[in-house]
Amino acid sequence: MMASESLEWFLTKHEWRQMTQGSAGKLWKHEDGAVVAVPWELSPNDLQWDGVIARIAAPLHETAPTVSTAIRNAYVDVTDFRAADDILIEGSIPVEAGFSLISTARTILRASATTSRGTRAQIGGNYSKPAERIVEQARFGHTKKGSYILPMLVPLDIGSIRGKDSAGHQLFSYDHEPEERRATRTMAQALTAVQRLVVDPAKEPSAGTLDDLITAGVSREMVTALHDIVSSEAVSVFSAEFVWAAALESNSTLPKSVSIAAGASELLQLTAKKMRPAPKKQTESFTGPIVQLRDEESLTFGEVKIQTVRKGRSCEIALLLSDDNLRKSHEWFSTKETLVVEGEVTSVPGKGLRILSPARVQPLRETMLFSTE
Repeated sequence: MMASESLEWFLTKHEWRQMTQGSAGKLWKHEDGAVVAVPWELSPNDLQWDGVIARIAAPLHETAPTVSTAIRNAYVDVTDFRAADDILIEGSIPVEAGFSLISTARTILRASATTSRGTRAQIGGNYSKPAERIVEQARFGHTKKGSYILPMLVPLDIGSIRGKDSAGHQLFSYDHEPEERRATRTMAQALTAVQRLVVDPAKEPSAGTLDDLITAGVSREMVTALHDIVSSEAVSVFSAEFVWAAALESNSTLPKSVSIAAGASELLQLTAKKMRPAPKKQTESFTGPIVQLRDEESLTFGEVKIQTVRKGRSCEIALLLSDDNLRKSHEWFSTKETLVVEGEVTSVPGKGLRILSPARVQPLRETMLFSTE
């Protein structure tokens, strides 16, 4: 995403309106009367950037660095990884712990980007090539003040989203989720699942809990990486905070943070050992947001389409719903829930992939309640 597009999004969001444009750029006016000229294709590397940002920040009563960061990260998902240690000295940690944090952050993103394209209990080195491209595009930012906070930035390819037009008042559509967001969302939801289903209950996961972990995108590689970081002698707590790209409408229930204490080390090790590939089922499981909802008042059933990945390819799968699930689907759609779906997939000529009788349809977050087994 080019900086100029992020800049225009920020201006529009903060009550700036375009007045005119010419060969040199565009002229914008704020509601309080301030005016700023923005050159074409302005980027943070240009000499004019600081001056333009300062004029934009003034009527907003914000600092130029704050506005600059907001513009740069408008289409970037940021995860702040944190390793707190008991011998903290002015925001530093031992070299081994710092190296482990960087390695853990990379492994977690790499594993999540792969499981976002198809759940796997164990990746075993077979990382997805599209997932590897996401990791290659990701960046580490400068560390922040605190118990060693390392920001990881994942830029979103907004140009890959295909918009959809509504065809009648009973048909509702959302834009598609960029594959980079699918990776970061899976990472956040998988980490949350580990915390809620393994760490917080403080007991070895049952077979059913392992299924829920895998459905959420957890892999043996992720759990092993978490074990390694909290096993570091200097680290007392590993945590991550998620800041979702402001310019992309997000699921209101997306995780905000996770925290895993060093005391969970042994439990994580046990969980990793239990995560092995399971026999294939006749039915298939998928996760993904609803991108289209069709509910005809004259009928007792409706159709929901989720965006997901099947056999390594992005796709849409239509679900035929009725009764409670159909009624609930309106709420799931409005809050952009990530759904867990299980059933037998059929390919219908002219209609694509469908699950006519879903064996399971529920929000992913509902699977992250404490296990009672």
